[in-house]
Amino acid sequence: MRLILILILPVLIISCSNRDTEKYRSKKLDAAASREVADNVTIEYTDSGFLKAKVKSPQMVAVKQVKNPFVEMTKGVRVDFFREDGMIESYLTAEYAISYTEKKKIIVRQNVEVLNVKGDTMTTEELVWNQATQRITTDKFVTIRTKTQTIFGYGMESDQSFNDWEIGNVKGTINKSNSGND
Repeated sequence: MRLILILILPVLIISCSNRDTEKYRSKKLDAAASREVADNVTIEYTDSGFLKAKVKSPQMVAVKQVKNPFVEMTKGVRVDFFREDGMIESYLTAEYAISYTEKKKIIVRQNVEVLNVKGDTMTTEELVWNQATQRITTDKFVTIRTKTQTIFGYGMESDQSFNDWEIGNVKGTINKSNSGND
């Protein structure tokens, strides 16, 4: 009896490990099949026939999960926001972005910069663009530079054109001099 167990036990162990390996391979193939990679991509967002935004990235990876599909841009992103007359009113750049398709939200990270037509710039490390509300927000540290001042603080909310913005917790302001004779 002992001899039979010694001979059968290794066979059972090997067959179990082979099944587990096949399950792992199957899951790995499913994950790879749900990813689509595209280079030099431009996505246009319209509303009522008007171009609202254009997203450009050197590479996009679309992950089509059943519950929460997303598109990842690991090589940088630029988003141009447009007025109804087709002119750019602001743009956003970042080193990384992830777009949650169903939630209509894009999160940008790493060296995020927003510039509007007035010349105002905002820099931060993370920003959320809600496409449904056409708002951009962050709870991270921000620096906003206008023609007359530089403002530092935590948290910011703005329209996507970055014309109507507000810093939640201002930590400092530097006013710029109008003349060089101060």
